[in-house]
Amino acid sequence: MEMNLARGETLVGCKVILVRHAQAKMAGRFCGQSDPPLDEMGRKQLRELANTLRPYPMTQVFSSDLRRARQTAEPIAQMTNLEVHFLPALREIGFGRWEGLNWPEITLRDAAYAQRWVDSFPRLPAPEGEPFDDFRRRIREAMDAIANRVGNGCAVAITHGGVIRTFLWEALHLTASRYRSLNCDYASCWEVQRNGDGWSGTLP
Repeated sequence: MEMNLARGETLVGCKVILVRHAQAKMAGRFCGQSDPPLDEMGRKQLRELANTLRPYPMTQVFSSDLRRARQTAEPIAQMTNLEVHFLPALREIGFGRWEGLNWPEITLRDAAYAQRWVDSFPRLPAPEGEPFDDFRRRIREAMDAIANRVGNGCAVAITHGGVIRTFLWEALHLTASRYRSLNCDYASCWEVQRNGDGWSGTLP
């Protein structure tokens, strides 16, 4: 079921388990809003991910509508007998002309811009890519809307590495250096809590 959530009345006590999708066929490249499926390693990660999530009393499952997230959400939905709500707002940031490239290919094309991108990270978008402030805003609005829908329940949201890192940066008020060093592996899980208008969570 694909849906767009409207912002509404703020509820309290919502727990969301943010899950990065399992490994996909474009691993090591700027995947962004490209739509590859999971690779063999990613499919192997699904069983362990299901075991990690099993203890949580999940009431709803949300997912990015990109294929690698959809395929990660499938075993979770089967395990919980819950319907998956697909949200385009949970997509990864768009990398524009860098989609599908690896870093050596990018630096070969435009070393000067690539260095500016590193120096300004995450503020400078990829060429013709999604502006970072727009990306950050849509993530926060999506997460707030999920919390409003879930109420006092526990939701799982299957999304992307950039989405998770950016939301944690803003919601937990991380420093820029902590944001840059935050490692978000494939099929990793991050627990956050919504209380009133604010979010909380812990980092390893």
